[in-house]
Amino acid sequence: MNWYWADPHFWDESIIVYCNRPYLNSKKMEIDLVRKYRSVVDPQKDTVYIVGDLTLAGPQHQGYVLHIIEQLPGRKIFIMGNHDKLNPFSYIDLGIESVHTSLDIGKYILIHDPVASIIAPNRNWLCGHVHTMYKKLRNVVNVGVDQWAGFPASEEEIDKLFAEERNII
Repeated sequence: MNWYWADPHFWDESIIVYCNRPYLNSKKMEIDLVRKYRSVVDPQKDTVYIVGDLTLAGPQHQGYVLHIIEQLPGRKIFIMGNHDKLNPFSYIDLGIESVHTSLDIGKYILIHDPVASIIAPNRNWLCGHVHTMYKKLRNVVNVGVDQWAGFPASEEEIDKLFAEERNII
């Protein structure tokens, strides 16, 4: 199964206030978000597309980034966000299968910042970046943790959101 997950913002205390997340600190947020991820992702069968802003930890904290990546099962495909600070090859060295700035997987185009979706309004886009602004807007679904109670969004759930609009007359 394919899963989509954006904006966990590990290592970021300010996101708790900015998005009104229910955590006392970033460590508690890390524990809960990892638990939710692990509760749905099958390590042997699933692929997770991480659509940006995995962690704010920079190059001097690659050990922390490794600590996070090692806790996340499944194949991991990474679309970089505006807060991802490592060189793309560093993410691969730490266990990410591939790294992109955007990725067209046929069914969807994945990009962190949804502003690019205006270039192909006839396609379905998955994004992060906008946190609490919206879950779905026209041809874009926000797969950020703030819209999905911290869990990755399944392809089935996303397909239902796109199908709901087509059934409205």
